Amino acid sequence: MSNRHQRRADLADFKREAHKRHLVTFLIEASDGLSLDRYPLLSRALAFWRGNIMQRRPFCPTCKSNYADGALPGAILFATTAVAPANASVTAFCVQCSRDLDVVEREAARVLRSIIADGRWLDPR
Repeated sequence: MSNRHQRRADLADFKREAHKRHLVTFLIEASDGLSLDRYPLLSRALAFWRGNIMQRRPFCPTCKSNYADGALPGAILFATTAVAPANASVTAFCVQCSRDLDVVEREAARVLRSIIADGRWLDPR
């Protein structure tokens, strides 16, 4: 059974693992399953997220549309630890919100700062 207590425990576990380490993030279009073929960890995390929509009732962090009530994901943000990742955090942006990349970047930064408060973006390019 997945409930609020379990979600908070999962987040606490992820924060403990990510604390004072680097996070690697991936922003993938929700319809792009091919990109996930190279990353089994992300593929499993997304399958778990999708399989638990009705129990966990996730929502878009921008507009608060609930996926259990019919909102459709447009982009998926994954975050994993850089060293030996064992799990991944999944945040989905709805189709409407994912069209504005400035909004996605602002909200992604807000979501990730809840995990690592003093985090900053590093562009590996």
